[in-house]
Amino acid sequence: MSRKNRITATETAFDILDAVNDAQGATAAELVEEVDLSRAGVYKHLRTLVAVDALINRDGIYVLGPKLTEYGLDTADSGFVPEQTEKIDQVAQSLDAPANLWINDDNTCHCVYTVLSEDRERYPRHRGEQELLTASPPGKAILAHLPRERRNELINTEGQPLLDQLEELRERKLLEEQLSDASEWVSIATPVLDPSDHPVAAIEIIIPSERAAGIDVKNNILGLLTETANKMRVEML
Repeated sequence: MSRKNRITATETAFDILDAVNDAQGATAAELVEEVDLSRAGVYKHLRTLVAVDALINRDGIYVLGPKLTEYGLDTADSGFVPEQTEKIDQVAQSLDAPANLWINDDNTCHCVYTVLSEDRERYPRHRGEQELLTASPPGKAILAHLPRERRNELINTEGQPLLDQLEELRERKLLEEQLSDASEWVSIATPVLDPSDHPVAAIEIIIPSERAAGIDVKNNILGLLTETANKMRVEML
């Protein structure tokens, strides 16, 4: 490939990444229209971007992948995250379950730290993953505690079921929900609030569905998660 062609290919790759980021996820057909490239050309770029973890293909919807989002996370969270990783490690050890720390950015949340399970190939979370607040258990934990005006703006057309779920979450301080793209796993998430009660993060553990069915979440998990969130809050004073 000539130098000019390499430059053009790089520009096209970034055009695709920009389009995916702006749309918060896009299909190949949408990207064909957006970047003015042939279908074959778009698929060639998509295969490469997925191979290097710059994009993830979720049932035909391409979203930013962990490798790309990690770059921003390393800079934006250089203060908060390293101070909290030991607490997430302790949660994972105490509950014998994978644990994650998420932070929010506008209408999305990002997984900034993960304590991996031994069964790594099946584990559905990874550092750098991002999800919409309205579609993610840890995202909903954050969303439920945003100011009402901002919360309603983000919910938009999601409707009453999500509003009811967020209201229950505020009361329980915890959300237990199957992962939409990995139903064999259950997410249990709680928000981390700063001293002014603004949500800055969410703590999440992931357990297999069969284990979740036999656990009293309120008595066996809630206390440890909220205690950990409160320790983080105290350190912000």
